[in-house]
Amino acid sequence: MSEVNPFLSFIESYWKILLIFAVYWQSILILKQYGILKRFNIDNHGPLLMIRTTKGQKFLDRVASVKGFWRVFGDAGIPLMLLGMFLMFALIIFSDIMMVTSLYEQTMPAPSEIHELRNIFLIPGINQFIPVVWGIIGLIVTLVVHEFSHAIMSKAEDIRVKSMGLILVLIPIGGFAEPDEEQLFGIRDKDKGLENGATSDQKTATRRQRIRILTAGVMANFVTAFVAFVLFFIVIGSIAPVSNVVITDVVPGSPADDIGLTEMTVITHINDKKIENGSVFHTHIASLPVGEVFRMGIKKDGKTSEVLLKPDIEKSGIISGVKFNEIVPGMPGEKAGLVEDTIITRIDDVPIYDTQDFSDFMANTTSGQEIIIYTIVDNEQINYSITLASHPADGEKGFIGISGFSTLVISRSIGVSVGEYPARELLHFLQMLPHMMTGVAGWVILLVILLVLPFPNPFIGSIGSIESFAGFNTSIYMFYEPIGWAAPLGVGVFWLANSLLWIGLMNYYVGLFNCLPMLPLDGGHVFRDTLHSILARLFGNEERMGVIAGKVATGFALLMLASLLFMIIAPKLAHGL
Repeated sequence: MSEVNPFLSFIESYWKILLIFAVYWQSILILKQYGILKRFNIDNHGPLLMIRTTKGQKFLDRVASVKGFWRVFGDAGIPLMLLGMFLMFALIIFSDIMMVTSLYEQTMPAPSEIHELRNIFLIPGINQFIPVVWGIIGLIVTLVVHEFSHAIMSKAEDIRVKSMGLILVLIPIGGFAEPDEEQLFGIRDKDKGLENGATSDQKTATRRQRIRILTAGVMANFVTAFVAFVLFFIVIGSIAPVSNVVITDVVPGSPADDIGLTEMTVITHINDKKIENGSVFHTHIASLPVGEVFRMGIKKDGKTSEVLLKPDIEKSGIISGVKFNEIVPGMPGEKAGLVEDTIITRIDDVPIYDTQDFSDFMANTTSGQEIIIYTIVDNEQINYSITLASHPADGEKGFIGISGFSTLVISRSIGVSVGEYPARELLHFLQMLPHMMTGVAGWVILLVILLVLPFPNPFIGSIGSIESFAGFNTSIYMFYEPIGWAAPLGVGVFWLANSLLWIGLMNYYVGLFNCLPMLPLDGGHVFRDTLHSILARLFGNEERMGVIAGKVATGFALLMLASLLFMIIAPKLAHGL
């Protein structure tokens, strides 16, 4: 078998994006050639566009007039920036050490969707884990907050702001405030000379003022993230789960089909019994008198209603079990012949009604133990004898080598299959996050959870058949309803929650990223100036220490860049491109 050419594979996967990008770049070259970009005060650096404006100067002056407040704001951001810098540096170095150890021990996990090119950048519409609408809302707020803070702090420190604007590469990827570089860094732009009447003897920012200006953006991002998260947790406090049970399939010609029930319909109650999960649904359906009409509460398209159902007495019986949709290569499940989307109804002599039953059974198994799994595949019962392997996370427990579990209940009498979504457990997990803010360890864990929340992570993965939480999309919020003050908002409460979540996340991400001691990021400049100050106090010779600090900062920037690239490509190198 011939090897797959990674270059051709890349082209085949991303040809649409590459085509759009090529047309975009060619358009830029044409607009530049005819002077259109210059006419609208737009610069380009390859495909990157910088759209400048000098408007808004009077507004900035008014906001920055309370100089004492902004200087305190900037001073408060300095220790926060240094803490973020240390944590990000430590996190990256720790990740590199773990990667190298995994490579040496040949335990590197296979590259996943996290390592795909599109998911490297946190850009809405490209990164598959970031929803387009809510991600763009969060990104716009983040850019405005970050760059306006730089501009306002510059004004408060009497540093001229030449322009502000947006950075585009197909879509907005950044914003910028452009303080006078000669005033801010003591560097004169030799190509542009002195602009707008500036003179070479104008004020130059002190090191303290420069650090305040550079940290203002990060400080503003963290403050905005904190406020957004607080409001998000307040909003989800007024959201309640309706049920965990949803119809996943309707048999044509069945009683359920006759009355118009469809897939993606949430079941809220049967007669007067509230249906919270698949196990309760199974128990209650099984207890109904044969052939007797019963009431079923449902929620569909945001509306709740009640329908009457009469079971088909000729098709009695209920099947309940655990469905899995992934098989780990090389593990006992694959070797025994298990196939995806199989329903496990019993293991040995223990009935398996839901995912909890399955977890409880497997928790008491050991490596090397032989078990018999009873399954249903295409309405046929098939049994498998399996000798368990050692669990990757706990070597003493047994491991089948299957994942992606969900509860499945099939009622033949009414003609539906129902699945389970851990709506109640997910909401409880989210609502409990603020209660973790006790002590340093609690804060650290909370910050880590928020960092990985929209991406596949063990925190969300431990509570059910989902791996991440990126907001209340249409397939999630059907399991919930607003209560209390939020009830009049209807579906709007979920839009509000999504906006707040992604405003918080995007500000959090951008703030952390800018803390990296990596030029030309804000953190890189602050690292250089802080190091310069420390070296000058220890050894004197201000100018020479400035040169040394600059070289060290450049070295750190190269180290950070190499570390980030290594974390991305290491799994691919270990398993082949």
